Amino acid sequence: MTDPRPSGSAGRHDDPDATASDQTDLDLDPDADDTDDALSWGDESDASHVEGPAAATCDDETDPDAPQVMSSASLVGHGVLGGVALLSSVGWIVSRDQFLIAFGGGLVEHVQTTLWLTGVFLALVAPLLWFVATILLVPVQHSGRRLLVMAVGAVLLAPWPLVIGGGA
Repeated sequence: MTDPRPSGSAGRHDDPDATASDQTDLDLDPDADDTDDALSWGDESDASHVEGPAAATCDDETDPDAPQVMSSASLVGHGVLGGVALLSSVGWIVSRDQFLIAFGGGLVEHVQTTLWLTGVFLALVAPLLWFVATILLVPVQHSGRRLLVMAVGAVLLAPWPLVIGGGA
């Protein structure tokens, strides 16, 4: 096999007839100070120079318009605790017959009955309201805190009369 290079390409920098493509090879001159050239990617005047994207900043501030992403474990935890909240509401609906009390026929007794039924209704919707309020008020970045608040709500708002089997 023969060398495809022109015969004068062995000493490219010494050859006055060398072409531009011949000059792209390494310069092995020990006296030349090319340490900065090895670390350079060229400048704007280089035909092969391409501007890359702007460097990302390492600020702790996040763009409020950017969509927030939850991890898979957090998403599963939200689903489980949402199901617990739904089951708590169903448990209060099942056990509401234990709490329906009719007071006498006077005006005071009507107020008492209305207030009692309002309390029963709030007991029915409280687990779902707690879940929705936690989703709306605790940011996605704090999913651990959000799951903790949901778990506290699940314990506090559980239908305890149904769970322990007693009456009101």
